[in-house]
Amino acid sequence: MKRFFGRKQGNKIILEDGEFVHLKKVLRMNEGEKVIANINDENDYYCTIAQINKNNCILDIDEIILCPANPSTDITLFQMMPKKDYFDNILPKAIELGVSKLVPFKSEYTMNKLLKRERVESQVMTACKQCERSRLIEVEDIISFDKMLGRLDEYDCVIFAYENETKLFSPEMVKNKGKIAVIVGNEAGFTEAEAQAIQDKRATSISLGKSILRCDTAVVATLALVSV
Repeated sequence: MKRFFGRKQGNKIILEDGEFVHLKKVLRMNEGEKVIANINDENDYYCTIAQINKNNCILDIDEIILCPANPSTDITLFQMMPKKDYFDNILPKAIELGVSKLVPFKSEYTMNKLLKRERVESQVMTACKQCERSRLIEVEDIISFDKMLGRLDEYDCVIFAYENETKLFSPEMVKNKGKIAVIVGNEAGFTEAEAQAIQDKRATSISLGKSILRCDTAVVATLALVSV
């Protein structure tokens, strides 16, 4: 069943803008067909297309079910801003692996300091629909390295993927932790001073093996460990 994001109005859901265009002109769906709608909460809304208008589509809500695909763990990914192509790979994979929030940050080795908000929002919606999450993740604006450090006190556990570490991940590191932060570098990595500053915040640094991974691969490897 096709999935769309819209807004709730009474006992109806309204699809507009890009979601409406996708339903009407790309998928060529008709009144009476069944869809799943999401309104950025915890539920899946099973609906019937009631009315297709010139600029929007009105859905009748048939049934409301708690979405099973939303993550049960609160994970924030602090990602050192990489090149555009790497970021385009990282964002959907982070969503698939259960990240609740993505916070990009800049540091000494950051070259790409731009985040195109409209593009990011489109990527988030597409990825959430693909893995059937009903709640969109939050992608913050790029912050400084120092601000990123200051945010770490908010978390019960901080996992830092660091190429110079030898200690491997253990599930005990995140057991019974309510809020988890994961820190991953970009294609250039961290300076020694930056790595030390993260570890001084009582972050648990882990090794991802003997091979040096691309930053988008490192994100997948780290989140696969933490989100299990």
